[in-house]
Amino acid sequence: MSTITLLGHDYSYTITRKLIRGLSIRICSRNSFSVSAPHLTPGFFIDRFIEEHADWIVKNSQKIAKKKSLKTLKSLKIVDEVYKITITKSKMDSLVIFKEEQNIYANTTSHTISHLKKLFDTRFRPFALSIINEELKKLSQEFGFSYGKVSVRNTTSRFGSCSSRNNLNFNWQIILLPSAVFRHILIHELCHTVHHNHSVRFWGRVASCDQHWREHRRYLKTHAGSHFIV
Repeated sequence: MSTITLLGHDYSYTITRKLIRGLSIRICSRNSFSVSAPHLTPGFFIDRFIEEHADWIVKNSQKIAKKKSLKTLKSLKIVDEVYKITITKSKMDSLVIFKEEQNIYANTTSHTISHLKKLFDTRFRPFALSIINEELKKLSQEFGFSYGKVSVRNTTSRFGSCSSRNNLNFNWQIILLPSAVFRHILIHELCHTVHHNHSVRFWGRVASCDQHWREHRRYLKTHAGSHFIV
């Protein structure tokens, strides 16, 4: 990952080379973006492209709300269900999630933001994976999809991905999004198990499973960051 300062704002960014014809930029958060470029594009050409689009990057990145602060977080919405959070200073780190009671109890050896982020990131992944697996199973039965392995990470550049073997990977924090938007992300990647591209057929399949997909895509571009915590 590289860093750059644009109009007084610091950004981190990644460059992904693909089988495409032109360059494109995708805003990932208030301080990060990704660049997609054809395989043989020279580095200086990419740098110039970024500089030429500095105004656009700054303008659109600032539209994204800042992530919640774990230090002051008292509750958290998980697929539209409100969970109460209790964080206690302790000699050992632990985080327990009671799904039926909708309570989250975190014991932490440090209240620093970096420590809390690591604790929540590590302990939330198995919980998020179980929710994602449960919803994927429902969607695959409803729309006739099949897929391979499912994994979760804390990716900064994308919400989900589908490999050539139809293995699915998701940013675990998508469970913090509204349920309809969360569902849209899963549908998007499931459709990639049929069409490994963004062709007209792919978007047609997405639309057949999610009639409000355009609205959900716009929401992700502008509001996703306000739901994420790490």
